[in-house]
Amino acid sequence: MSVLKIMYGPYEAYGVIKHRFQRLRGLYDCLTALGYEIELVEINLINRLTIEFCKRKIFSCDIRNIMFNMDCDDDTVCKRAISAIEEACMRFNVEGNVPKHASIPNGTRQNEELQNVTQTPDNFSGSDLISPYRWSAININ
Repeated sequence: MSVLKIMYGPYEAYGVIKHRFQRLRGLYDCLTALGYEIELVEINLINRLTIEFCKRKIFSCDIRNIMFNMDCDDDTVCKRAISAIEEACMRFNVEGNVPKHASIPNGTRQNEELQNVTQTPDNFSGSDLISPYRWSAININ
């Protein structure tokens, strides 16, 4: 269906700050069940969760607000994230957002014009060029 990029940063648990996937498990399972392809990316922003769809940020929150190893049905932040994702996909797939014209490859007009142009004549023929030896033959006095 669609590719989502879930970017998550490290957070502190038991005095250790590192990237952990356990808080995202419920969100990940729910989105894969809905048919989304998910790309997980570790970022260096502490306590940050950002979801991108078609290179646009559609949801962002503190990763500590997501419940640890919970299903998406029990977590309100996951429900909000999924509703934001579904709304973004719905808006993206509206028929009015798709261009209704057939695209023409760039440069075809210029190529046709170049093929129809005749060769321009050379302004300098070989005999009109001045050689350095010719200057020495001219008497200036």
